Amino acid sequence: MNIPRKMGRPVGRFFVLALLVVSMLTGTGLLGRSFGEEEGKREGYVRTVDSPRPLAETEKGPGWSYNSDYLFAVSKAVRDSSVPPAGKVFLFIPAVPVDIVLLPFAAIAGLFGD
Repeated sequence: MNIPRKMGRPVGRFFVLALLVVSMLTGTGLLGRSFGEEEGKREGYVRTVDSPRPLAETEKGPGWSYNSDYLFAVSKAVRDSSVPPAGKVFLFIPAVPVDIVLLPFAAIAGLFGD
């Protein structure tokens, strides 16, 4: 379908304007409720779901267990630090080799358990 060049711009502008109006009306709820919203539901309501115990807790039995907190401890400290993400990149560069060098000692230290 060939639209004359003179008519093409106003028709295109009309569709863009119509799309903006519809999106504004649906965003404010004037055309209806949002998807997933139920009647009588409070704003900010969070539905919780009961879940079984985590697998790590299920596997823990009475007695001894291996302590993996020492493995790659420097890298974990960098990951959990409050340094901005761009700074963490440069801190990971020396942290990983240090962790690799200390890996045998960390593996032995983990044998002492929790």
